[in-house]
Amino acid sequence: MKTKDYFFDLFKTTKARELAREVDEYLYNKSTYREEVEDYHDRYKQGERTDCIGYISKKGSFKFLSLTAARHVCLVLHLGKKLHTQSAISMQHEIDELLQRKYQDTDGTKLTPGEAYIRLEWLKIWRK
Repeated sequence: MKTKDYFFDLFKTTKARELAREVDEYLYNKSTYREEVEDYHDRYKQGERTDCIGYISKKGSFKFLSLTAARHVCLVLHLGKKLHTQSAISMQHEIDELLQRKYQDTDGTKLTPGEAYIRLEWLKIWRK
């Protein structure tokens, strides 16, 4: 069975692995919405992870974030393809500008409508 640590360890750099763990820690323990977050695979797959750690709202059925092995390991923001395809395209453009790298250049497959992607190893984190 693939554990969270399995997926964290897939990220390419130590910094990216640490950041993936921090995202998980934040969502489950530090966010003001922590009581509303549930593991996607616990709800729908009897705890068996496929290609990601999926985060879902307890109040709804939508996955809002994934730390995924698919797409060469990255963070996926799931905005929803029915209503937010254009918002996701705009958000991806903004993310690419902020990171000064274009995500699409690293992923040869067609992007999923309603999703935005972040390579954690590209982030520069400044801590006090």
